[in-house]
Amino acid sequence: MRARQMVTRAGTTLAMLGLVLAASAAAQTQRLDVDELKAQLDAGAEVLLIDVREDYEVESGSIPGSIHIPVGELEARMPDIPKDVRLVFF
Repeated sequence: MRARQMVTRAGTTLAMLGLVLAASAAAQTQRLDVDELKAQLDAGAEVLLIDVREDYEVESGSIPGSIHIPVGELEARMPDIPKDVRLVFF
């Protein structure tokens, strides 16, 4: 599946979840729409993409280069996530 299709599919999932968050090392949180995220990725932005969907949702595809941490495991896994890069949760 092409990256744009995957971003679009992720955007659809995000819209359903209401969860489009980007967090910087300074712990600021902001919403991004899928087009903003794609533009940043295309421009070479350094981000860590974290797919918080459940396993069965990820089976249909995800954004290339993202890591999968189900939302139910996120709090316990936060110590493992780098703090020196912008984080994008979807």
